Amino acid sequence: MMLRHPLTLIGALGAAGWAVYALWEEAPVLNRVSVTLGWTMLPLAFATSMVAGWAVLRAKGRSDANPPMVMPIGMSQRMGGILVGLAYPAAAAFVVQMLVLGWVMSRSPVTSMVWTEVLAGPVYVMFAGAVGAAMTRWMPHPSTPLFAVLVLGGLMISFPYRSEDWGSRIGVEWLSPLARPQDIIPYELAFRPAGLHLAYLSALTLLIAGLAMLGRWPVGWTLLGVGLAVVVTTGPAQLGPIEESTRTEAMSQLVGDNADLKCETNDGIDFCAMPGYEGWIEEWATAVQPVVSVTPTEVREGLEVRQYPVHYTFLFGAGDLGEGNWWWVESAADDYFAREAVSVGSTWARWTITDLIRGVSLAAMGCRQIADECQGESQQVVLVWLLAHDARSAEYLFYDGEHAGSAYVWTCMVTDFWGNPDGVSIIRDNWSVLTDPATTYQEAGEIIGVAVPSGSDETGFLETACP
Repeated sequence: MMLRHPLTLIGALGAAGWAVYALWEEAPVLNRVSVTLGWTMLPLAFATSMVAGWAVLRAKGRSDANPPMVMPIGMSQRMGGILVGLAYPAAAAFVVQMLVLGWVMSRSPVTSMVWTEVLAGPVYVMFAGAVGAAMTRWMPHPSTPLFAVLVLGGLMISFPYRSEDWGSRIGVEWLSPLARPQDIIPYELAFRPAGLHLAYLSALTLLIAGLAMLGRWPVGWTLLGVGLAVVVTTGPAQLGPIEESTRTEAMSQLVGDNADLKCETNDGIDFCAMPGYEGWIEEWATAVQPVVSVTPTEVREGLEVRQYPVHYTFLFGAGDLGEGNWWWVESAADDYFAREAVSVGSTWARWTITDLIRGVSLAAMGCRQIADECQGESQQVVLVWLLAHDARSAEYLFYDGEHAGSAYVWTCMVTDFWGNPDGVSIIRDNWSVLTDPATTYQEAGEIIGVAVPSGSDETGFLETACP
């Protein structure tokens, strides 16, 4: 009856929709997908809590809907039947997770699943159902199931969640039945006590189930005692500081000369990925190929695209990282600035493709990706010309044959030069001159054969559109 209830179906559809929405934008990283698949089962959990509460009302004779058969059993045993029935919506949650996972696996994911994170979703569904059943048994009122959902929602926001603890301390948010995902820090450095938390959540479920079944039947007292003992043991075991040696060891596997990176060479560029992310190397190489193909062979020999345990590598250039604990960004940034490399983070989404292409373009010109050393007039022209060879970048550079933001000298020059059939040869043959910081717009214009718009300020900005 729980599985067939319309609210259970609505909750399952809501969980599936939320999971797909949460995973839609970014390329799937399975260890983070595992967390998301647990977290997004909340709609089904809340629905189950209400359905379980209504089932208790029927069992207590407080509802005329689907009245129970008259059987010579006590309320504790009836509660036991309702709690056993929670296994069905929990199984439905797992089915939803597997359906979403099937879609994820069709999108070329990397890393591997963490099943203790995944199973937290179905177990939480049972926990929420037990909360709804227990509260309704001891506070029998038609509004109690809804109140139980409000209590569960309050639990999700009542525990402190401090970003300064990320990666250095496991905070009390893990005493919440379902710990929130840590969105900024990469999973490899999150040190999530997933196994302990699954045991803790399972024990909480047993404890609440025992409370719901309390009476003369000894099963309820047994569940209460076992659940309490495990909760008291596993709860504090999840918390506490992360030893610096543990963090140092994790970073040494991802950052530095001895990092456990897998590297492949494509078009003269070395692509190095962190463990588990090797599947992205082909995508990186494919993404930069249009730009790389028009650069001189000698300038891309030995270039390195190196992955770091940072979601957004623009943080490398942030002077003040705020009050949060960003130790992993600082370590990665120190390594990045110590070597000639193009940085890639552990998130691979549409908005990171342009960053990678720009980074490789700058590196081919002898400039740094983050330091923004390409300030020469002619260098700006070459950079825009390179970026325009990528269709995604070109969308921002051209609009119906005209540059959309036609207020810069270099974009106007590239627009005029773009149709030259010998453009690639001209740029390659004059590469060293055109990428020289001392080369001016006028000198670059004479080389590539285009007029230089007049009326720009010292930054190259034009107050009028391209002529």
